[in-house]
Amino acid sequence: MKGKLSNITGDCFYASISQAGKEIKVDTIKINNKGEFSYRGQIDTLSVMSLFFNNNDKYTYILVDKGLKIELKGDVMYPDLIDVSGGKVNDDLTSFKHANKELLKSRADLLSVELDSVADKGGRYEGSAELKNINFQLSNIAAEYIKKNPEKVASVILIDCFFKNEYSLDRLIENLNLLRGEAETFPLTYSIREYSEKIKLSSVGAFAPYFTLSDYKTHRQVSLTDFKNKYVLLSFVSTKCQACDEELTDAVKIYNRLKKGEKAKPNNQKIEFVTIVINGETKPISKSIIESVKWSILQDNDSWASKTFNLYNINEIPYNILISPQGVILERDIAITSLPEKLSELSKN
Repeated sequence: MKGKLSNITGDCFYASISQAGKEIKVDTIKINNKGEFSYRGQIDTLSVMSLFFNNNDKYTYILVDKGLKIELKGDVMYPDLIDVSGGKVNDDLTSFKHANKELLKSRADLLSVELDSVADKGGRYEGSAELKNINFQLSNIAAEYIKKNPEKVASVILIDCFFKNEYSLDRLIENLNLLRGEAETFPLTYSIREYSEKIKLSSVGAFAPYFTLSDYKTHRQVSLTDFKNKYVLLSFVSTKCQACDEELTDAVKIYNRLKKGEKAKPNNQKIEFVTIVINGETKPISKSIIESVKWSILQDNDSWASKTFNLYNINEIPYNILISPQGVILERDIAITSLPEKLSELSKN
């Protein structure tokens, strides 16, 4: 593999080879100040290689196989638009990139602004509607490609890029079921199928997965079943997340408002908040939060690898899930400010 890349920081980038979703090898690839690099690796079968640039802020996929000679050209600020030549799958994916260059570039620009916005303001990106619209357009284009090319491994890569998320579960399964031949038996396909089965367990309409954790304030063990016959707002946060602190402040106001009006609105007395916190061992929960929060704060000591984060398929924070009195997940990624309106709607129904 060789190539020339622009806008790369540092003197190296990283390559990770995986099969069936499992990482089997990681290499450091040196790159000179002109952006030129050359790398020789060994592989026995067609596999996905992920390339990570600029302190892992940017990444892209390529396909490697025994005997392949691969060349990369492009700007790492637009990793989805890097030209990859060498091998049928890479050529197919590069053709897809060229055909949808403007949409992919717009998405990259919006994602970059989103990251800056979250870093500067500690909140969610205001332009998310536009980003969502572009992703929807790209997913429709990808779905059409998959429908026309169900036997191509490139179709598997497009499924992984555009449908592997909790919001596209039905479309994910629909597109997986279209695959035929080499695409159907490609190792990444099995990994995506496993993922689809996992997210079903915590999707809307599923029974909320069981857990037991220690309460940060009382040190007693708290389980989800302790809140039987009540609505539960289950929140996932980190002590290292500024946006989480800001949302907790809003949550306190909403909680107090709901409880104050519980006589007027029956569902208010049936709502309990539960917050699961990671990174509390390396950065303790602030005293002000402990004093202001009147509900259970549960500590999970395994950071992003925590069992509860995995059970509920949590990939971003802060993140809220609303659970019914029967233990069924009613809504994922619910905004804390929309909770009173949601409870009012549930009361009417």
